[in-house]
Amino acid sequence: MKKIKSMFEKHDLLKIVLIAILVTLVLTWIIPYGYFSGSTFSDYGLGRQGLADILLSGVYSANFFLQQLLFIAFVGIFYGIISNIKGYQALVQKVAKKFQGKEKAFVLISSLFVTLLTTFITQSFVVLIFVPFIINIATKLKLDKITAFLITFGSMLIGVLGATYGTDGLVYFINYLNYYKEVTVTLEIGIRFGILALAFILFNFFTMKHVKKVLVSKNHEQIDDLYEVEEVSSKKVKTWPMVLFFIVTLIFVILGYIDWSGNFGITIFDDFHIWLTELSVGDFPIIKYILGNNATAFGAWDLYTITIVLSIILLLSVIIYGIKFDDLIDNALEGLKKIIKPMILLLLLYVIFVLIYWAPFTVTISNWLFGLTDKFNPFITCISAAISSLFHIDFGYTGYVLGDYMVNGFGNSFNIAFVIYVVTNGLIQIIAPTSLMVLFGLSYLEIPYKKWIQYIWKFFIIMLILLIAIFALLTYL
Repeated sequence: MKKIKSMFEKHDLLKIVLIAILVTLVLTWIIPYGYFSGSTFSDYGLGRQGLADILLSGVYSANFFLQQLLFIAFVGIFYGIISNIKGYQALVQKVAKKFQGKEKAFVLISSLFVTLLTTFITQSFVVLIFVPFIINIATKLKLDKITAFLITFGSMLIGVLGATYGTDGLVYFINYLNYYKEVTVTLEIGIRFGILALAFILFNFFTMKHVKKVLVSKNHEQIDDLYEVEEVSSKKVKTWPMVLFFIVTLIFVILGYIDWSGNFGITIFDDFHIWLTELSVGDFPIIKYILGNNATAFGAWDLYTITIVLSIILLLSVIIYGIKFDDLIDNALEGLKKIIKPMILLLLLYVIFVLIYWAPFTVTISNWLFGLTDKFNPFITCISAAISSLFHIDFGYTGYVLGDYMVNGFGNSFNIAFVIYVVTNGLIQIIAPTSLMVLFGLSYLEIPYKKWIQYIWKFFIIMLILLIAIFALLTYL
């Protein structure tokens, strides 16, 4: 036991991910895979994955999720540069000073901001733009690692649990369901908002209890801030450009990543985009040429689009604050270097997705579970959703492989099943050793997985009980 314990003390996250990959690999040799056509299951036999498949899955992993990985790399470069700019350092210092003695207010405001942003925007990874900034302030306030995780990555997880109008997983999940049945994001939206509020209140109840202990303790674990900023002594440093930059970034995030037309029927941004790109000088649509053929309207941005905004902000920061070119390159490389370890973990997690994509044994498990009863059972459905979420990595894939059955097999209970799959996915992501945000956040803040589980298990159990009760009420009342 001591040897096993010591094995996980160093690089525990990497070892956990490698074990998860191994377990997935072994299960492809034990459990057959298959697909649904309507409510009929077709067994394709064992889809054994071998050594060559593991190596190739790494290549496919990088290919499938290149957009997310490049975005994270750019965020690392972005903060590698601006964390060394005196204007940004002074801004962090000023904000932290305003919240000194008001740490609980900072924690609640940060958690609410991250949760709401996550639950409304279509690309969850975009929230990472603001995470290092929040952690910088938390470091200055001398909060601990767990608190920093809770108000950033933890709050993102609550936004995923109570997914309402946003999160990329929900968007792709609905897109795949739409192959079989017209589904809108407003399906049971009131129930999902209620679950979001319940989860947020319970989550921050435990967060406040933890923060209270941290504030009276002098022995808590200090934050290992990847992009920690230096103290600025000069009062003449201009902070207003940085304030403006972050406000502009937030505005673009809200405009670019809330599906205005699909969710709310607001078409003004689509109409504006058409009008703008059709502006011509003579026979030449100059604006369209400048923006590029792949430019999209607000509400339909991908991860690459916001990097253009961040690039412009970096350029303006360099000009305003007089950053030398050599320092710019050095800081960019250093920023990228700091984010490499969390990126590698994500890349390895995506290997699990590729293996499941090639041999989806989770569909066979779900088929077996559904066969245990002739009627819709919320508890069995919840187990199916939990297993799917544990292995699929990408929630959208659950819609891809189970959507046909959900529409045809669940019948009049489809709406309830929809809620169960969406919410259970969010709950599982909070503790799963295959959760992208958990592993990324723990790696970013150098927190052992065991320590996170020791903190979050009470919230998880209570939330699980509450959700099971909600699912039962929705089904049997």
